Amino acid sequence: MRQILILGTLAVLAGCASSQDRCGRSATKDLRTVDALIDETEANIARGYAYETVPSNINVGISYCGYSWGNVGVGLCAGNNTGTTRQAVAIDIGAEQAKLAELRRKRADLAARAAPTIAACGAPA
Repeated sequence: MRQILILGTLAVLAGCASSQDRCGRSATKDLRTVDALIDETEANIARGYAYETVPSNINVGISYCGYSWGNVGVGLCAGNNTGTTRQAVAIDIGAEQAKLAELRRKRADLAARAAPTIAACGAPA
């Protein structure tokens, strides 16, 4: 029993990030966001279209219904659940290329501003 407790504690401690890792992640949060936007924009340009997430109503058919007066059972319930779907949308390739160039400039600026903090943290970039 004692060995299990020790192994469990070691597993939890192994999963904890060091202060250097936390410091580095904090300093590069915006940089990682811009990197994700660059990846998405490059994929849009390569594809020739983008994806847009749009809300959609999903009608519910047979489900479990409960009512305040105590009548409970399986049946047809009227109602909607809200979900989202990805829908292809046309893009202006020129505008996407301009956006990509601006994101790359922003990334260079963020990397330059984050470098001293990363160096102070002692964390790998």
